[in-house]
Amino acid sequence: MRKSFITQPALFTTHDLLDHPALGALDGIESLINWPALELLLPKGKGETGRPGYAAMTLFRALLLGLWHDLSDVKLEAQLARDLMFRKFCRLELDQGVPQASTIGRFRVALERSGQLGVVLNEINGQLLQANVVLQEGRVAIVDATVIEAAQSGIRKGDPDAGSHVKVNAKGKMQAKWGFQAFVNIDEDGFIFATALTPGNKHEINSLTGLLDGSEDMLFADSAYSSRKIRNWMNENNIKDRVQRKGYRNRKLSPQDRARNVEIGVTRGRVEAIFGHMKRLWGMARSRFMGRARTHAQFQIAAIGWNLQKGARFRQAFG
Repeated sequence: MRKSFITQPALFTTHDLLDHPALGALDGIESLINWPALELLLPKGKGETGRPGYAAMTLFRALLLGLWHDLSDVKLEAQLARDLMFRKFCRLELDQGVPQASTIGRFRVALERSGQLGVVLNEINGQLLQANVVLQEGRVAIVDATVIEAAQSGIRKGDPDAGSHVKVNAKGKMQAKWGFQAFVNIDEDGFIFATALTPGNKHEINSLTGLLDGSEDMLFADSAYSSRKIRNWMNENNIKDRVQRKGYRNRKLSPQDRARNVEIGVTRGRVEAIFGHMKRLWGMARSRFMGRARTHAQFQIAAIGWNLQKGARFRQAFG
């Protein structure tokens, strides 16, 4: 005789399921950093009227899961309800409800308005430095930018915070996108140290010095950052110049400069791998949100998520 479906609740009382190896996929990230120290930097989560709010760390971890799995807030809420690994990472008990999409969205806004995401990134990097996952001595800085298309495009109906970014595409034709330029400063191992986000029509060179703190020993960047002003700044701060040279119509690059640019491009290519990963797998090619502040907040969360995943892989590989 077929058993009644009433036996189904027993599924949630066995410990065998909770010990399944698949639920340990995020254990490397779990043990990577001191999460309580990180929680002190987060804004407090607020619940619905008359209800206690979810812990700030629960909501922050939920945002990371949404990033890593390219989920909207609505889909993230559903996944939190049905995925044991998601529940484990967010510290949600089996008999506990999950944050609604609106709760997750309000926490993201609170996080953006708090201005703490850069502080959180610095705290994580500081912990990785102490754990010898990130190396500070003789640090190389690689700076580059990518375009994130605005949630709504166009001069009339598009995001008013964005701008038109014109670039030569792979076919040699001029291509314009309405969006933002997202900047990173990474080290030689690919850890992100700083981010910035500007309208797409702002010149890249204006964002360079804000990404650096002067502790860098060497700077790699493409020819968009090549200027006498930047070279003087690097000289004043004892930073070795590894910025690609720019050719002009009346002054073409010498064979030595072309060879130098190729050599620098090999190191610079590490940034492109990061941008490609974020756009292909994390949905960062186009913003989900209107406005520069919210788009930058999502890009900062992506930087945090990248360093956590990379740090966990680094420690697993090298101990």
